Amino acid sequence: MTFRPAVRRLAALTAPVALALAAAAPALPAQAAPAGRPAPVLTTGPADKDLDGDGVPDLVTVGGTAGLGSGVWSALGVQSRKTGVGTGAVHTPAVNIGLRGNGAGGDFEGTQVITGRFFGGAVEDFLDYNPKTRSGGVIRGAGDGTMTNPDLSGNQATILGDLLTDAYGNVPVTIANAYTADGVDTGIPDLIGISGDAANGYRLNYYPNAWAPALYYYGFALAAATPTGGTDWENWSIASTELSSGVAIFLRNAATGDLYLWTGVTIVDNGDGTGSLSRTQYQVAANWNTGVEISTLWAADINADGAPDLRTVLPDGTARAYLVSGLSQTGTATVVATRAQQLV
Repeated sequence: MTFRPAVRRLAALTAPVALALAAAAPALPAQAAPAGRPAPVLTTGPADKDLDGDGVPDLVTVGGTAGLGSGVWSALGVQSRKTGVGTGAVHTPAVNIGLRGNGAGGDFEGTQVITGRFFGGAVEDFLDYNPKTRSGGVIRGAGDGTMTNPDLSGNQATILGDLLTDAYGNVPVTIANAYTADGVDTGIPDLIGISGDAANGYRLNYYPNAWAPALYYYGFALAAATPTGGTDWENWSIASTELSSGVAIFLRNAATGDLYLWTGVTIVDNGDGTGSLSRTQYQVAANWNTGVEISTLWAADINADGAPDLRTVLPDGTARAYLVSGLSQTGTATVVATRAQQLV
């Protein structure tokens, strides 16, 4: 029998008490739609990637690189005194919030860390994932840009990597927050990622949340080509954010310098292990940081103009924001790079 998405997720519960773990996440503040150069919108509550509740998106990156020590580094966004929205800069020095480890007896070496309301509460939490160890977890956020102690009961939940496998037994090589792109709101975000192998190819995959923190399965492959129409998903990286207009995903090909943006991303589970993806595509830039190693690609509407922006962190520990405007389906967008900052 074929289950519809909501029914399939309810079937994953082992006891009614698990329903208590699904708390409704608060709605994001309304933001202006991109059109020319709109006036910034002063947010009055948390926005996506806002870790401390001041309405300005913040930055998180994993250390263990040439410029950053081991751990997880948090840098809060700078708010414009004139407009009240983000400027693109972050407060430095960044703070190492990962000194206690991941709560599962390990550290953050080789992991990817993303943020979202992964416990279904009002503040942003942290999700760490390591494709080499096929493991990960979620750690409750403290609401001030830091993590709660992951070793204390209730502050950490482990992700079983085997539940993220695709039809060929591969786990994602990279993941991003998918929010509720499939329209089924469990109160906890879904995940989207890229997985595959040389023999069977790579593809984009969707991992629905099963009504509990860190519980993801019934994943399915998406019938979606890369932004340039190919199947070489192994050459692309992704970073996501959520706007009032829906889910947005940046897609970057490091070798070619192609940078694209998908907005209004919606997912449909076909019920047979595959899914369909709808989106509006924009080419943001050509020859963007071609061949440059980027440790963290971080998406958020930094200046509250309704258009997603990017932050990057390089292995040397420098961070920079790229403010995007003028999205067009007939040409590239306007991308303004801010001054690079040394995080520590």
